[in-house]
Amino acid sequence: MADYEYVIVGGGVAAASALEGIRAHDRDARVLAVSRENHAPYHRPPLSKGLWNGTTSFEQLSVLPDGWYADHGVELRLRREVVELDLEARRVWDDHGASLSYEKLLLATGSRPRRLEVEGAELDGIHYFRQLEDYLRLSDDQQRVDHVLVVGNGFLGLELAAALRQAGREVTLLFADEYPLRRVLPRDLGMRVAEFYREQGIEAVSGETIARFQRVGTELVATTQNRNEVTTQLVVVDLGTQPQTDLADAAGLEVGMGIEVDDHARTTNSHVWAAGEVTEFPCVPLERIMRVEQWDHAREHGRVAGENMAGADLVYDHLPRHDGRLFDREWSAAGDIDASLAVHAVWREPLESGVLFYLREDVVRGVMLWNLPANLDRARAVICAARATSSSEREALALEISD
Repeated sequence: MADYEYVIVGGGVAAASALEGIRAHDRDARVLAVSRENHAPYHRPPLSKGLWNGTTSFEQLSVLPDGWYADHGVELRLRREVVELDLEARRVWDDHGASLSYEKLLLATGSRPRRLEVEGAELDGIHYFRQLEDYLRLSDDQQRVDHVLVVGNGFLGLELAAALRQAGREVTLLFADEYPLRRVLPRDLGMRVAEFYREQGIEAVSGETIARFQRVGTELVATTQNRNEVTTQLVVVDLGTQPQTDLADAAGLEVGMGIEVDDHARTTNSHVWAAGEVTEFPCVPLERIMRVEQWDHAREHGRVAGENMAGADLVYDHLPRHDGRLFDREWSAAGDIDASLAVHAVWREPLESGVLFYLREDVVRGVMLWNLPANLDRARAVICAARATSSSEREALALEISD
């Protein structure tokens, strides 16, 4: 007999939702969750938003209430990392040398930040951002400096640049592309975002990448590939993430953009499921394979995986949503938000507020509401309809979606 009927590897939203899904169908089985985190599963989005502006407290970070794990008979092992998986023996080993067997396993190992590979990249004062401890270090360190350099042009880097500027720091935002968020925004809106950041007092430097860092006294000097220099006291790097697939890959599971799963969140091994941003999955509404790094996807995908592990037969047909805030500009989106698609923008105020439709041959594949209230259920319905739309139809839909 296995040591545990269910073993969950990971400590994020997907893992916590999977535990809820399991317990919705199986209240008595032995369940173990193993996480290298110092804390029970918590929400990550507030680390770059709500904790900085005071709209979220530390007490609100927890995914599940205090006492949930004990009340539901779930054993939670923190500060442990599973380092080896034997699919045939159905056994895992952790970094403390302990091993245990399972009947069913979930991999919800998440992602890790991509790191700069340049001279001086390991110097003190260079921050990557992923966990609660990263927030605590950055929040503390930034209070002792005047200037911060943020490297990267993803949503996380832009959110942190805004948070640091609102905390009173001088901020330089440096990125390789012509404008921020080039992969998701059309050029005119991306250029407006860069202009907006400059209006907030941030120096936005485009078309530059870091070649090396040097420590000069109490300061860090960043040299770009164009031999320009930025002198700062603190650096935050956001180059995106890479899925933590090492365990799955070494065990022989199929791995592409992430751990490959089917529409039930099951891997190529019948006893192993995977959920959240570590996976590539078939997005049923869009009929394409995707990997998504969003809280909404982690929550729903984890729940479906957990319920299916416990005997349900659920298809993951959820269309993930995306949300963010850049200073006072809020955005929400659903579907395929890809700037390589055709984009039809219906503006209420040009480049300030409006609805963006992402199109493939006039079929709406994604919708973004820029600085407007969002009715994402209606937006999802438009996307799932998967039919060609005219320009006038989209203009009418924009009014419905933004009501």
